[in-house]
Amino acid sequence: MEPDLSRIRWKLTGRYVVISSFVLVMFGIAVFLEVSRARTALLREQVQQLASTAASQMPLILHEMEEYNQLPHQQLLRESGHTARLESQASTLQHKKIVLFDKDRTILSQFGAMPADLKALEALAQPEERQFITVPNGVAYWRPVYLRESTASNRELEGYVFTSISTTQTDREMLRLRNGLVVGGAVGALAAAVLSQWMVGSSLKPIRDQLRRLMRFTSDASHELRHPLTAIRAVIGAARERGQLERADPELADKIARIDQATAEMSSLVDDLLLLTRLDRSAPDQQHWQRFDICDLAEDLVALYQDRATSQQLQLKAALQRPALIHGNPDQLRRLLSNLLVNAMQFTPPGKGVDVRIHPHGHQVMVVVDDQGPGIPAAQRRLVFERFWQADAARSGPNAGLGLSIARGIARVHGGAIEAKTASSGGCRMVVQLPAAA
Repeated sequence: MEPDLSRIRWKLTGRYVVISSFVLVMFGIAVFLEVSRARTALLREQVQQLASTAASQMPLILHEMEEYNQLPHQQLLRESGHTARLESQASTLQHKKIVLFDKDRTILSQFGAMPADLKALEALAQPEERQFITVPNGVAYWRPVYLRESTASNRELEGYVFTSISTTQTDREMLRLRNGLVVGGAVGALAAAVLSQWMVGSSLKPIRDQLRRLMRFTSDASHELRHPLTAIRAVIGAARERGQLERADPELADKIARIDQATAEMSSLVDDLLLLTRLDRSAPDQQHWQRFDICDLAEDLVALYQDRATSQQLQLKAALQRPALIHGNPDQLRRLLSNLLVNAMQFTPPGKGVDVRIHPHGHQVMVVVDDQGPGIPAAQRRLVFERFWQADAARSGPNAGLGLSIARGIARVHGGAIEAKTASSGGCRMVVQLPAAA
């Protein structure tokens, strides 16, 4: 089976995307805030310049008003004269407002099409000070106008100027900028995801090649070890059949028996490695697959291990809901169930029990094996399926640590999955999901 690094690949890609997105979001916020600050400063500068222009016209306006007050229809002339002078300084007053007050804060005249709520001026705490005022959809400035401003003591108040500039156009531009940054950030995050996927894939290629070489080495080494081990067991078997071990020195016969036992254990380990190698093939060999009820396998195994359970003072029970039809290799699935049963019986203390349950669930067949042992900590539940992995002393045994790895490999070859959970008794629960036969 091809080394499965997709989980690592997607995890690393996800982290790169999160980091890239965070950087893009921070960059976008910084750009937006900086542009907003610059535009606000520019508007404040413009509204101050507009106030200065209006203030420079204040003496002339007051002088003209004194003259106009002596004429008939003075109100109409006052309006037209003031408008002409101020429009000569400001190119347009469409989005602006200028209001001139006398020193009693009575409106002398006002210009510009921008609506302005002058009620805010009534609440000014310090009208003798220049200050910015908050108005809806605009920036406003309040400025007292003095006849002489050489010193604070001899200056003479002539009136006040209120100017405001609409921020509608600026708000539209900031909205377009914000939308552009959002779209640009999304495109940037998508580009970062694609580039991250490519970069992580390129980085993992040497690791994938190394895993392939390791799998090939395991397969070759297992084959090379199997032949001499088979030869040793054959020689010992032949000597035993000929009665040579019975006639040999007892000490020598005992040593040969130990060699035979060790060779058998080594052969079992090599067989397990070869089985894992076959399970790792990219395409499972379905030559011996057939459609059958997996409850039959479970029933046979429970009967087979009943004597062993009795000798260990265990209660081995099965609850099988037929039919639970599977399309697969009966020998491999028997090995899967056997490994789970042996594992559960190994860690269940005397007087406790092991339960096996099989039942259809939708398009799946669920195989559940519960023991009443010490259970598996949550952090180790994925590790128990790793090859040669040994738990702590509470769940360590004499096995090489390949049983659950083989079970996972068999489940995957059959299109299923296996996971470790906590049983209701506090022990370990192994759950296998296998596709039901059509």
